[in-house]
Amino acid sequence: MKKYHVVIPAAGKGTRMGREYNKLLIKMGGQTILERTIEVFENDASCEGIHLAIHPRDRAQFSSLLRPYHKVKSLIDGGAERQESIHNVLNALTLTDDTIVIVHDGARPFITQDAIHQLLLAIDRHGAAIIGVKSKDTIKVVQDQYVSETLDRQYLWLVYTPQGATFKNLKSAYDYAKNQKFQGTDDASLLEFAGHRVFVVEGRYDNIKVTTEEDLLYAQAILNEKGDVGHV
Repeated sequence: MKKYHVVIPAAGKGTRMGREYNKLLIKMGGQTILERTIEVFENDASCEGIHLAIHPRDRAQFSSLLRPYHKVKSLIDGGAERQESIHNVLNALTLTDDTIVIVHDGARPFITQDAIHQLLLAIDRHGAAIIGVKSKDTIKVVQDQYVSETLDRQYLWLVYTPQGATFKNLKSAYDYAKNQKFQGTDDASLLEFAGHRVFVVEGRYDNIKVTTEEDLLYAQAILNEKGDVGHV
């Protein structure tokens, strides 16, 4: 299995959840969301390094919290937006061009090593790849509260993380986006803008991003199903 490094944007706040602190510090079943996410990569033999984009206000707390995780190699100050934060980390890394680098949301604690390894294989074969699931719902384009178009569901996917490419391709895509003042919605959109084809690996629906209070309830249900019962 190919080795890789992972970049985790973790510089956000808990505003949408009514918290005055970083939502990644919310505990689920006795562990913070961030710890649960980090553990997946810490315990993966293919992972060579974990690099976080953080807010300076969280540096002391994150440094203490993550001390037991030996694969956490760097905590880099992030920017105003996710794209800037990840770019800051990529600029701080010294890796060979063909090293695989994936980006994973800190608030997606239910990613599995199996999914990561499927992604690595796809990146090795295709140069760039993402995790996604097929849309279960009909998607409509709405303008001024009126439906203007109904999209063909067979072509629609919900895109999750991790997403990745070789270090050369990913960093050059971020560099190009900054130079062109292009703001993407995810890593794949920057790779696409730079001219790369991006392969999609089918993942699991429970690879949720914990963003709202409803997400916390869903996350607790996932933990209960796994037998990891605790208080959110």
